[in-house]
Amino acid sequence: MASNVDKLSKFNSAINHYAEAQRAKILEDIEAYKEKELKETEATAKLESDRLIIKEVAAERSNIVREMSHKELNARRELLEKRQKIADEVFERAKKVLVEFSNRPEYEQTLERFAEGFGKTFTRPGTVIYMKAGDEKYQTQIEKAFGQACTFKVDAKIEIGGIRAENVAMRLAADNTLDSILEDQRGWFEENSGMAVV
Repeated sequence: MASNVDKLSKFNSAINHYAEAQRAKILEDIEAYKEKELKETEATAKLESDRLIIKEVAAERSNIVREMSHKELNARRELLEKRQKIADEVFERAKKVLVEFSNRPEYEQTLERFAEGFGKTFTRPGTVIYMKAGDEKYQTQIEKAFGQACTFKVDAKIEIGGIRAENVAMRLAADNTLDSILEDQRGWFEENSGMAVV
């Protein structure tokens, strides 16, 4: 009987030993699984945080580029406005100088020179010469320099002076007003003033 008890005890001991070994293996597998899951979770978390950082950096970079572009556009607009203001002031002063010139004796000679030039181009009857209000006193000298009969009209658009000619029959018009001559200088001024906005 002792041998059965011994056998039973050994069997129990073997079962306990096997159960303990299985328990240890299961605990080891659980630990390995937890470690594996933890590493995968850490890797996923790192990957997601890296993506989030990259996304945030890209968004911030985009905001900075947008802000810099906006600032550059504002600075360019301000510069263009200043340039336009300076150009307007320069042309306003030039206009005043030309208005003063239109009150001097040399102005009559300028009108005669313009009319003489028109006379070489407008060779058929029916030419109308436009002038500013107040320049009617020069009609006789202009017609003489023009070299043929013409009609005169006051044009309210001519503020500074000079003359403009038109012949409908010839389908021809020419403008030697000081207003248009001054305005034509704007392009030259923008190119040569050194105030280009790059």
